[in-house]
Amino acid sequence: MTPRARPMTNRKGGGSAQYGSLPFAEAISFFRHKQSIPTERWADLWQHAHNRSFMVAGAMQADLLADLRQAVDDAIARGTSLTRFQSEFNAIAARHGWAFTGPPAWRARVIYETNVRQAYNAGREAQMAASAPHRPYALYRHGDSLQPRAHHLSWDGLVLPLDHPWWRTHTPQNGWGCKCKKFSLSEADLKRLGLKVGQAPALEPVAWVDNATGEVHQVPKGIDPGFDYRPGSLAQDNQQLRQRLQQRPPLARRLPERPQIDSVFSTVRGVDANGLDRLVSALPQESREALATFLQHSGVKTLILKQRELSAGSKAARAIAGEVAAYLYKPLAGIGRYYTSLRASRTNGFTSPAYRHVVVKAGATARLARVEMAAVLQVAEQMIKESVERTGPTTYATLNNTGTVQLHWSVSSALRTLGDDAAMLATWLHELGHQLHFQIGREAPPTQRRFTTRYSWSNKEEAFAEAFAAYLLAPEAMRQYDPLLAQWLANAIQRGIDTAKETP
Repeated sequence: MTPRARPMTNRKGGGSAQYGSLPFAEAISFFRHKQSIPTERWADLWQHAHNRSFMVAGAMQADLLADLRQAVDDAIARGTSLTRFQSEFNAIAARHGWAFTGPPAWRARVIYETNVRQAYNAGREAQMAASAPHRPYALYRHGDSLQPRAHHLSWDGLVLPLDHPWWRTHTPQNGWGCKCKKFSLSEADLKRLGLKVGQAPALEPVAWVDNATGEVHQVPKGIDPGFDYRPGSLAQDNQQLRQRLQQRPPLARRLPERPQIDSVFSTVRGVDANGLDRLVSALPQESREALATFLQHSGVKTLILKQRELSAGSKAARAIAGEVAAYLYKPLAGIGRYYTSLRASRTNGFTSPAYRHVVVKAGATARLARVEMAAVLQVAEQMIKESVERTGPTTYATLNNTGTVQLHWSVSSALRTLGDDAAMLATWLHELGHQLHFQIGREAPPTQRRFTTRYSWSNKEEAFAEAFAAYLLAPEAMRQYDPLLAQWLANAIQRGIDTAKETP
């Protein structure tokens, strides 16, 4: 479906340090290689020392620091929520009789967000270093902090070579509560996004005095004291990651077994890129290869959000605005039009010719792990047969009201017999079908087609998206029961892939 969405009226975002793809090995490794250091103050360690040390200001006892470290480790490796961490923080402080400074909720949030975010940033730095030969540029994106910093806003959209000295002091996180991000780009990315390599802003060192010691530190203007360093591991760590990547089989050999469904932004714990990879990997080989190739060359991304986050103007939608803007490489202003809807309760997903992404609604308890793909493929085959033979489960009046016909309402409704999680897969494929349809100029399927669902009567766009989803789920059944449409879809998909390869 393709409803138009309204921009949000308030774009201040909050939220915890969750980044969709967490946990990942580089972030976990970065944190676990740190040494625990008891300290009285944050400034007891400076700049790069934080890359090698775990500390919590005021935590001087080894057992107290160990318990705090385990709680942070769980947050990074297992995705513990901020609420859960705050509860654990309170229990640890009470158990050790720790008289920390500041309100408990605030102090726990600072520890949680700073450590989780910097571990994420360090992991991304390792990944970017490993892929530098192919992605030699870096993009700065402002991350919609609750109190935006003018300097951070001014750096939004800046592109510099990945090895530019400016990144040594300005790689995010650049201060307390800073949610800015850094993305690596290839030459093709620059062309596709209409970006150009810019000039690094002049460094303006500002003297900062540590009142406790009298030391004077020169800190770049716009950076909080102690944050003017690049989070990451040692050079040999990056070299090991580079070696692991080089040992992987060539892409052409990897795609049939594991398509690269790696561009997913999800706020639902049970739905992520790995889960979609598992489902797509169970599709027939021709389907998974075609889908992976289209996604690779088109750059189409996926947003999977809860209903309240899809609702235009809602508090939940505003809370994720900064993260969505960073993921889509879009300005924060007006970002709501790219993922919110006035009909959030009535839509399962949507996209638009103006997007390079699809939006899918998921329940808060959705779990892709529950989807049994063998059953999905079997239901899809039966659905195609019944749709062609007009023996579906529901009777509808024909469009000219001259009779009745038995059909499935949609591909998603057919799979909903296996649960909402299976229906969500069909919705995702349906919305991707719209994106491929845009690539071929929204050409209508042949009028002689026999496969149809009631929803496909809406217009030619929905007719294509419904047929596309059914074909990917069961191409052999489509060829058996509707060979004309099957051949047309195969050709259309190849045209879509060819067009995506040629489109910057």
